Amino acid sequence: MTSSTSSSSKSSNPLLSTVAALTLLTNTLTVLPQTSLAAVAPLADVGLREFLVKDSSQHIRLSLPSSMKPGTPIDLVNDEGRKAQEAVELVRLRLEQVGFAGKPQVWNACLKEVNTANSILSSSNFLNTVPANQQKKAKGMLEEADKELENLRDSIRNQDPTSTLQYQDSAAQKIYSIRLLSMPPQTLPYTLPSEFSGYPILQGLATVSMEITHPSNSPFTLSDGTKSPTLPLTLTIDGYRSPVTSGNFLSLVKSGVYTNIKITDTNDLFVNTSVKSDKKIPLELFYKKDTKPTYHYSSDDDLRATEAFADPFQAKGALGMIHDPEDVDSGKGDFFFLKWDQGLVAPGRNTLDGSSTCFGYVTRNQESLEQIRMGDVISKAVVVEGLENLSVKK
Repeated sequence: MTSSTSSSSKSSNPLLSTVAALTLLTNTLTVLPQTSLAAVAPLADVGLREFLVKDSSQHIRLSLPSSMKPGTPIDLVNDEGRKAQEAVELVRLRLEQVGFAGKPQVWNACLKEVNTANSILSSSNFLNTVPANQQKKAKGMLEEADKELENLRDSIRNQDPTSTLQYQDSAAQKIYSIRLLSMPPQTLPYTLPSEFSGYPILQGLATVSMEITHPSNSPFTLSDGTKSPTLPLTLTIDGYRSPVTSGNFLSLVKSGVYTNIKITDTNDLFVNTSVKSDKKIPLELFYKKDTKPTYHYSSDDDLRATEAFADPFQAKGALGMIHDPEDVDSGKGDFFFLKWDQGLVAPGRNTLDGSSTCFGYVTRNQESLEQIRMGDVISKAVVVEGLENLSVKK
């Protein structure tokens, strides 16, 4: 009985589960020869430095183009906010993918990343891109971020994986929130083709709240281990990287199209939906090194099959628009949740990246997508944030 209770307690805490998984990973890696590690190393340019990004919230934070200004292209290389974001995200990636037990060099590298982020945030011009009417708020948030970084630094010095992961996530989110303040409202840093006149366009980010129910009313187990009669999902929709697809999706959510529809199919990789919509949406791809999206051509057709994407299908809960494989411009409103499995969908250069549009990620309870079954119902779908960023291109 004692063993069962202990196991249940651990499973109800996702942070402890992550630490347990990292410990197992560390023990495994310590007995592998170097050649074995090289054989499973992430492909270049599908993550952050040599690390594979596979968390939906990290993808959203790293994809934010806080370098953008009205009339200027995205310039992630010289984006100081993104540099600070990268440094903090690397703490988690190092612990997850290298391990930590008996590895002082990993902890030292993590400490260096935190010091880098702190140096950037301490710069006198870090908040220069934040509008004057947001400066007071930004300064308060910056103080909070500084405290989180100090807590993170202490946890790393103590080589405490549990608190390190906790403070890493909170510090990363604080930095992301500050970067959001610098984003020009209802603005894209590029001009869309005239063919999209009359289309709903998402000029920024939006948040959608969804709830899934089983017809049997049986409960879902949420990411924190609790039971719930519904599966509440938070969807972050990325209009910076897919303004046409995201705009169409948000418009359909707003009009109630996705409320009370059934899940039409599920398998090892996908949770599919089907809705009625007359407007066709073209394939929309945003390559990682580009400054604007491309349309109508898959990466194979465009001879760019080896390139990576700003929002890749590389996380559980990635959102994709369904297209007819014979017609890439046949998207309407049918979409899928990706139950990403690295063994089934390789990082980068897979059959999804380059042939389907990824327009955002599930950023809450994405681990529970496995419990959705065919015939389940989306009982609720509402826009809870970012509706002001939806416009119709004239």
